Amino acid sequence: MKQIKIENWLITEEGIQWNGNPKIDYLISKERLDELGTNERSNMYDWLLHTASKTWITKADIYALNTAFIYAIEYFGLDYNTGSFIETLKEQQYEIMNK
Repeated sequence: MKQIKIENWLITEEGIQWNGNPKIDYLISKERLDELGTNERSNMYDWLLHTASKTWITKADIYALNTAFIYAIEYFGLDYNTGSFIETLKEQQYEIMNK
């Protein structure tokens, strides 16, 4: 696979990797990409919410990650739930607004 760059994110054979500043080793492995959260977030994609809470990431980086996520889900042939993605985006927007 040729690496796909979406803003500060790289989609590689391993998953989605941070490739921006600050230089942080951050990889969402393809094996864990479609994990859902727990409790009230059990219908939401955990990594998209977890990453949105990081202080070193910008709002633009979060939006770019959402695009990389959809591309990677399709590329790796993972199951994708539109309802879960919508719920994730709604919760993520709440996280972003409170940054």
